[in-house]
Amino acid sequence: MDILITLGFVVLLLGLSAFFSGSETALTAASRANLYRLAREGNTRAQSIEHLLDDRERLIGGILLGNNLVNILASAITTSLMITLVGDEGVFIATIVMTALVLIFAEVMPKTFAIARSDETAMAVGPIIGAVVFLLGPIVQMVQRIVRATLKLLGVDIDSTTSFLSSHDEIRGTIDLHASEGTIIKEHRDMLGSILDLDDVYVEDVMVHRKAMKMVDIASPSAEIVAFVVDSIYTRIPVFEEDPDNIIGVLHAKDVLRAVQKAGASPDTI
Repeated sequence: MDILITLGFVVLLLGLSAFFSGSETALTAASRANLYRLAREGNTRAQSIEHLLDDRERLIGGILLGNNLVNILASAITTSLMITLVGDEGVFIATIVMTALVLIFAEVMPKTFAIARSDETAMAVGPIIGAVVFLLGPIVQMVQRIVRATLKLLGVDIDSTTSFLSSHDEIRGTIDLHASEGTIIKEHRDMLGSILDLDDVYVEDVMVHRKAMKMVDIASPSAEIVAFVVDSIYTRIPVFEEDPDNIIGVLHAKDVLRAVQKAGASPDTI
């Protein structure tokens, strides 16, 4: 009976390990844009997850601490049980068995599931992980200080480390990634990419100089105006009065067609 209770406790610890592993993957892989939208709509779970992600070091530290605690405890209990059953050889058996169980059921399987459904999983585990991180906060903070002090001794200052990628580069990389996967068509990729390049675009790059514009004189005969519109490659044509600098409006090709039709012209006669 004691053996069954011990095995049940080990299974429980492996379940907790799977929970921590899946939660870590889900929370780090969840869409920040989707979480931001849900949080602005008043979703309390999304708001709590955003709060957790604001301090990723504390979040990851809390999850890793919990995960290591349950894994080490499960391995220690299993080793003790196997030594009792088969002697010293139980150490090797327990190592092999626990490695396989932890790898398959507490690491690969939950992380694969979390990647496939990152947003849903993150929303489900967010409140629980928030409580765990809060409870383990003092220990995690102490660990963080030790880590930072050790890294400083090695010449690495985490506080002064900045990202090499700008937000523009990150967004552009996301666009290119989705385009390569086929989720964004080329026209949309080019359009989104051009928006990111607006800071490098000058007015003369996108506008036509007044001297090169195709304009029509309001005083021109109607037949001449219609012919001008038909010959033009543009659907909107500036209209001036007396002087090209005196633009009084824009003529749309559709308005010309409506006027011609209203005047009695029939498509069958064209």
